[in-house]
Amino acid sequence: MPDHYRFGHVALNPATRQLLIDGQPALLGARAFDLLQALVERSDRLVSKGELLDLVWPGLVVEENNLQVHVSALRKLLGAQAIATVPGRGYRFTMAAQAPAVSSPAPAPAPALAAAAVPPRDTLPERPVALLGRERELPELLAQLDRSGLVTLVGPGGIGKTTLARAAAQAGRQAWADGVAWVELASLTDASLISGAVAQALSLQLVVGGDAQAALLSSIRNLQALLVLDNAEHLLEAVAPLVQALQRAAPGLRILVTSQVPLHLAGERLLRIEALAVPPDGSAAEPARQHGAVALFCERAQAVDRRFALTDANVGAVTEICRRLDGVPLALELAAARVPLLGVAGIASRLDDRFRLLASSVRGTPTRQQTLQAALDWSLGLLAPAQRALFDSLGVFAGGFTLPLAGAVLADGSDPDGWAAIDGLALLSDHSLVQVSADDPPRYALSESARAYAQARLADDPRAHALRGRHARALREFFAAAQGDWLRMPDAPWLALYEPELDNLRAALAWSQQHDPETLVALVGAAAPLWHHLSLHAEARRWHEISEAMVDDNVPKPLAAAWWRAAQWVWAEGSPGRSRGAADHAQALYRALGDEHGLYAQLTGLAGLWQAPNPAARAALDEALALERLDWPARERAWGQRARADVARAEGRLADSRAAREVELGLRLAAGDERGAWRARAHLADLALAMGEVDEAVYLGHQLVDSLRSKRAPATLCTALLNLMHALLEHGSVDEAFALSHDALRLAADCGLLWQAADTLAWLAACRGDLDTAAELAGWSDAACRRRDEPRAALHALRREKAQRLIGALPAAALERAMSAGARLGEADIVALWDAARSG
Repeated sequence: MPDHYRFGHVALNPATRQLLIDGQPALLGARAFDLLQALVERSDRLVSKGELLDLVWPGLVVEENNLQVHVSALRKLLGAQAIATVPGRGYRFTMAAQAPAVSSPAPAPAPALAAAAVPPRDTLPERPVALLGRERELPELLAQLDRSGLVTLVGPGGIGKTTLARAAAQAGRQAWADGVAWVELASLTDASLISGAVAQALSLQLVVGGDAQAALLSSIRNLQALLVLDNAEHLLEAVAPLVQALQRAAPGLRILVTSQVPLHLAGERLLRIEALAVPPDGSAAEPARQHGAVALFCERAQAVDRRFALTDANVGAVTEICRRLDGVPLALELAAARVPLLGVAGIASRLDDRFRLLASSVRGTPTRQQTLQAALDWSLGLLAPAQRALFDSLGVFAGGFTLPLAGAVLADGSDPDGWAAIDGLALLSDHSLVQVSADDPPRYALSESARAYAQARLADDPRAHALRGRHARALREFFAAAQGDWLRMPDAPWLALYEPELDNLRAALAWSQQHDPETLVALVGAAAPLWHHLSLHAEARRWHEISEAMVDDNVPKPLAAAWWRAAQWVWAEGSPGRSRGAADHAQALYRALGDEHGLYAQLTGLAGLWQAPNPAARAALDEALALERLDWPARERAWGQRARADVARAEGRLADSRAAREVELGLRLAAGDERGAWRARAHLADLALAMGEVDEAVYLGHQLVDSLRSKRAPATLCTALLNLMHALLEHGSVDEAFALSHDALRLAADCGLLWQAADTLAWLAACRGDLDTAAELAGWSDAACRRRDEPRAALHALRREKAQRLIGALPAAALERAMSAGARLGEADIVALWDAARSG
């Protein structure tokens, strides 16, 4: 192999790794030199892109545009015709060679620094940019570049910083007289090469033998260009001072940096890149397509599978994929690549194993972008060990966390004042690994993918058990105040305080079930108001069933009392007898503790558990009212009025019941108890109906249903719909009642209230002449009442009576047959029966 090559005024010396132009050394990066040498040594043939990538970047996977950038730089030095491109195939070196010399001493380096005054000729990669979901960010970025000399795009790995930067550079390339220079820093590991890479991108020929940065700065003073430094996060200590120096040396230079971490320079403008927008659940295909995450997923899916189309049938699965992948473009692109093999339903079902699912084998993709895990590995590799350990620890949180909660969980005795945790979270936020809300005080969170990554790392961490234990105990302490706060706070601020911790509560319950029974009992009892407010009745019942056996003599009495108090509410609808038993347990414990507030709550709840006159209900009410004090919170005193109204109603004193309900409503409104006020209004509409005021009942029912449609109160809405249907049937408005039946039935099925709905539906079916369906519903309702071992409430009994009068027109044998058939049906059968009646 010759020790050097000569092509006219150009000489290449592989031994000394020098390129001489007119006898002067040209500044050439290591990769560009390797590329030139590979082309020169193979000048007798075409060299494919794949071969060049293997020769110049052995063992690495890099983007193909790196090859294009270096070829462009070589052409600027050697002439445009020096390297020929064969589209789609590769490159060939075309300069005519002179006879190689056997040896050639290297010239002495020049004593001074110099730079050729050659303006950059736009080194921006030519690959077109499909900018999806960033339509608003692009104008904002261009405006920032107009106003500022330095803009940094900040965001987590895979969020689309490079794509947005490229789009901005291409959109605004005519704004800079000297063009655009693009520097890809991801493949650089030696900070000393940065100045050379920038000079090369700017088409500056620097003389070797001195300070490359000084030579660079001396040559750019009059430059009017945009310089893009892409993927700078791993070289910040070198990039930041260089950028500062570039700004001082060249006032006309605009610098755009993409990084997971800000540079923290004076005058730096930050533009944080957020996740792509995800449509709300239940969106139809066309509205969903207008959201950036869905648009990107669909575009990438169609690129790999022309058969793919977004439809109303698959939009739910696509939305779930976009939501669970946090709207992160890299994750969405990797998921879309799986569409031909798995389909969207298959992808959605495998997201719990996302790190195996989201992998790519596309040639030319940077290693850090070939899998979701690789992207996170890259991000975490930028951190010190203590910061990585903090990130792993955050995997115990679910759905975000507050600073006090983080302090309680992360505290291990080494950070008594909490400042280490604060500083650590700030640094992780800087690195775009922790999201910080705009609330005051802020809330912190890991994305779903980042949390799954942290949990996977935490699985083998010896600290994991202690961290999860501290997490469960911190949630126990937090929710211990929920009941007291609920009495004193309006619904809105109370929910704003406690609802965000619902996912953390669930994680703490799951851990406590296996490791800490006492904490499980404490959490189940304390969480009752939250489950109640969010209508999570099934979830509340499930945790009570799981924890009931743990409420034994080893549990402190206050915790046991709170558990039984919550159980009374949880079982009130489905198992009234069991609910009364829970109230008895709670009463005994509160009496033993001398807790008047707890006893009052139990007595008022107990008084309303009977549908007919009962001495026990009257005794509970009287004792509760004797305990009540005028200085107690309005929400608490409303319970006494609720109990007074319930007992009066059971005893047939409707006017007294209405008077108590109106007082209750006033107290609920004064307390900011929105849900309690809805229920009081529902009872008032119910009372109007019971008192024969049908028009008033219809009016109040419509008002209540309209106000509840947009609220999270499905059980209350269900009851209000059934009462309104009753009033409409009394009014003779059968078709209007029928129009409400679908919603009422669905809510009843979801809330476990079909036993309440069946008599109304039976009456409605009979009014419409469908006597067979009415008889089956009546038979099922009778069987449900026997299973509950509870008599019907007055209005329910009236509905059953009205249905019976109409279905009595059936022949006796047919009536008996239909009712017997209905008694054997399950709840799903009842839903199907009504659906068939509606469609028939």
